[in-house]
Amino acid sequence: MEAIKLSANENCYGCSPLALDAIRQKYKEVYLYPEVNPVALKAKLADKCGVTLKNIVVGAGSVRIIDGLIQTFVGPGEEVLTFEKSFIAYSQLAGFHKRKCNYAPLSDLRCSPENLLPFINDNTRLIFIANPNNPTGTIISHAELESFLSKVPENIVVTIDEAYGEYVTDSFYPYSIELQKKYHNLVILRSFSKIYGLAGLRIGYAVMEEYKASLMTEGQIPFSLNYLSSDAAIASLDDTDFIKESALANAEQRDYLVRELKNLGYNTIPSQANFIYLWFDNDNEKIKMYDMLLQNGINICDMKIFKQEKSLRITIGKKEINQKIISLLTK
Repeated sequence: MEAIKLSANENCYGCSPLALDAIRQKYKEVYLYPEVNPVALKAKLADKCGVTLKNIVVGAGSVRIIDGLIQTFVGPGEEVLTFEKSFIAYSQLAGFHKRKCNYAPLSDLRCSPENLLPFINDNTRLIFIANPNNPTGTIISHAELESFLSKVPENIVVTIDEAYGEYVTDSFYPYSIELQKKYHNLVILRSFSKIYGLAGLRIGYAVMEEYKASLMTEGQIPFSLNYLSSDAAIASLDDTDFIKESALANAEQRDYLVRELKNLGYNTIPSQANFIYLWFDNDNEKIKMYDMLLQNGINICDMKIFKQEKSLRITIGKKEINQKIISLLTK
């Protein structure tokens, strides 16, 4: 029996039909090189975000842009700062480039920006805040982010990672584009891998101040986007109905799973992403739940692979799968 994959936070509803049409129209041309500078995609993103084309950086997934940010803005002896229990790529990539990564604690499983301030020092050059946070699914508000930016030195780049932003339903979620125009050290990172359903095509983008964007672009590897990804991303941006439907279905199933898991006595909290975080008193309880679901064809994420003990993350699937999870746990 092939397991249902609920471990990587992919969109269980696939990708936009418009994106598939765009791929079909171009797949016979994959013997050609892609554009070195995907101007059409950048222009589309600039229009969506209300910025100029020179504010946009695209890359082979947001992870590649994270890598580029570290290479570009963190020199030898300088440091990265982020949170404990957050996206592991920040520290992994800092380590690859032999840059020290410091960690601030979460507050009630939230990336409270005020917790970062005591850890900022003369060597800090780059801060990562995942919003929503992966794996806890919690967010920070517009007011919290703006207050933090007002206290951070301008020579420190603050990256707000909004990979799951389209899933958020909380009205206090930051309007980060507005803040970026005021605070030029703010970088906004977004992805086509999550709600847009293009994880396999590896494409992400960032919005930043023009000079920083030019430095990032100069350091990029030529032809880093594949031939199909730009057109698929453009088509995805046009399909607002698909995005709205995916977000609505996710919100409904997210509420269902959190409610039912709590009713069964599991430790979890409301999420603003397309996954739910659970923590356990000991590893045996965690392994018992993980193994039982896997034996019944459902593969969730054991956070041990991200160096986080006694916790699991479940990607929110379609209704029938979520009902199966609750039924199995009830039994």
